[in-house]
This record gives sequence, C-alpha cells and structure tokens, in this order.
Amino acid sequence: MKKALSLILALAMSASLLAGCGGGGDDTAEAEGGAEGEVYTLRIATHYNQEHLGYQALQRIEEKLETESEGRLDVTLYPSSQLGDYTLTFQELGEGTVDIALIPIPSEYDPRLEMNFIPYLFNGYDGLQAGFGEGSYFFEKYTEIMGDLNIKLLGMYVEGMIGFGFVPEPVGYNDVTVDKGLMVRAPAIEVYNLVTEDMGYSATTIAYADLYTAMQTGVCDGWIGGTPQLNYSDFRDVIKYYVPYNVFAENIGFLMSQDVFNGMPEDLQTLITTTFTEESVNSFTTAKTGDEEAMQKMADYGITILELTDEEMQAYIDHVIATTWPKLTKNIGEDILNGLIEANTGADAGEAAETEEAAEA
Repeated sequence: MKKALSLILALAMSASLLAGCGGGGDDTAEAEGGAEGEVYTLRIATHYNQEHLGYQALQRIEEKLETESEGRLDVTLYPSSQLGDYTLTFQELGEGTVDIALIPIPSEYDPRLEMNFIPYLFNGYDGLQAGFGEGSYFFEKYTEIMGDLNIKLLGMYVEGMIGFGFVPEPVGYNDVTVDKGLMVRAPAIEVYNLVTEDMGYSATTIAYADLYTAMQTGVCDGWIGGTPQLNYSDFRDVIKYYVPYNVFAENIGFLMSQDVFNGMPEDLQTLITTTFTEESVNSFTTAKTGDEEAMQKMADYGITILELTDEEMQAYIDHVIATTWPKLTKNIGEDILNGLIEANTGADAGEAAETEEAAEA
C-alpha cells in the first residue's frame, strides 16, 4: 500500500513539473514572449469576401508575416464572416478566442467607438492620413478605448468615401438650403439619420437586406451608407444617380487580441505592428483610386454622377459642422468630439456653431 501511494505521489509531482515547462505556463517563458523558434498560429477574420480589396490587403499581410518571420508565424485567413459576424468577432477579440480581425467596429461595447463616424471630419482623401493615421488624436483616443476592451488597434482601413445613391433625380442636390423632398434610407446609426435630415432629405431606417427592393418599389428614393464601390457592385441595376457628397470615410479596424499580442516575442510584435500599419496607410491611397474607378464604372453603366463644385461642397461641410456636430456629444462625449474637431479643423463644435449663426445673421 505504501509503495503504491509513493508511486502515485511521484507521478503526480512529475506531471506538475512537466506542466510548468509549457510555453504559456512558465513565468520566464511568458515574459520572454515564448520559446525561441516556436511557431505561432494566427487566425485572421474578416467580413469581406475574397474579391474585395480589403481581403487582398489581408493576403499581402499573410504573405509578409509568414515570409519575414521565417515561418514562425502561421497565418490563416477566414473571409465572409466564417468565424461569425463582426459583433461576435469583436467580442471574441477581447476574450482572446480570435487572434486578429479586419471588421467594422460595433459601438455596443462602448458608445465612444462611434467617434469613427463624424460627418465631414476630415478634408476629403487628403485628410485621411492626418485624421486616421498613427499619431493622430483619433488613433490615440481609439487605442485607449480599445485598450479598455482588451483589444489592440493595429490600424484603420479606409474603404472609400460615402455618398448618396438615388432612383429619381435629386433636384436641388447641390443646394444645402433646399428641402429635396426625397426619402433616403439610412442605417440604424443615429449620426446617419441626423446628417441626412440636416442635408435636406427625409431619413428612414430600412434593413440593408431589404434596401434593393425598397428602392425598386419606391418605398424610399435613395440611400446613404455606401461607397461608390458598393453602389456599383450591389445597386447598379436600381439606382440612376449618384452624388459624391463624401459625408463619411468608410472605415473599419485592423484589430488584435491584446492577450495574443502580449504572448508574442518582441520581434514578432514589431513585425505585426509595422505590417498592419503599412496596409493601413496604403488604404488611404487606394480609397481614392477605388472610388474613382467605381464612379467611372457607374458612369459607363449609365448612372449619372452628379458632381458638386468646391463652393457647393464647402457649403454642405460648413452647415453640417454647425448643425450636426453639436448633436453628437450624447454618445461620444463633448470632450472627445471637441478633441476630434480641434485636431482636424482647429475649432470646436461651439465655435463652429457660432460661426454659422454669424454668417446667417
């Protein structure tokens, strides 16, 4: 009996020692970011399909990470929401059950995350780098908020600028003071509805899956929420006009589980951050190219592109700054809104409103 008990005790102690030598269990190994030569498997999730420019960016990332890590990083891409929709993926990033993702950013986990959709915050395509890039007020604040959720922000990916697609001709589209008399579908995001109405349209919320039929049957006259690429790919057979108001920059995030990042060796952490930063910066350029190519495709298809002069566009920008911006503090907070505005325009929401009132007087 004593011999048997001694044998059991010895086996238990051996198992305990072996467990302590694993890659994540030993304090020394964890502090060093893993054993030398260890292969790290990374799963990258996205809602984009394999034809999208965003997925092509992930393919370049996959190749660079595997090549420059000399095989220490084993990357697998999961397109078309194969690992779940973006809200679930975002949650799992915080829990560490998904490694990396390129997805839209849901605000249900923190309403301050809506700061990525402030109408006319940036000066068109030229302002994307200064507005979204590393070192900007936006990037620093977003990094802080993501950190509270145990998620590391690797960079922002900009798909393009958001305009309006219409079935009937939007008479007075270029005059911010005109009530256009058209019903425009907006997504179920408060700022979209606010800015649509402030630009002279009536806003209604319709599920995206029902939007094509809604425009086809006249339930609504047009929509806001898509880049030229999306208007062409999904709605070219129903819309007849497109106005490049460029109200928002359609942006999503390169995001990584903070726990997974912390478990990487320092050299791999550096490789990951620099690789994603490069693709983030690249998107600021390809956004303009992609939009221009898509608008040309729409024109070739028979869709009329209704351009605005610089003066007409500036009138919309000034009006939205003065009218819509002050309404956005409820979700993101006055400090963040004014921080964004000051960083990108040198003013704040109150000063913008006073300027508009003075001009009207």
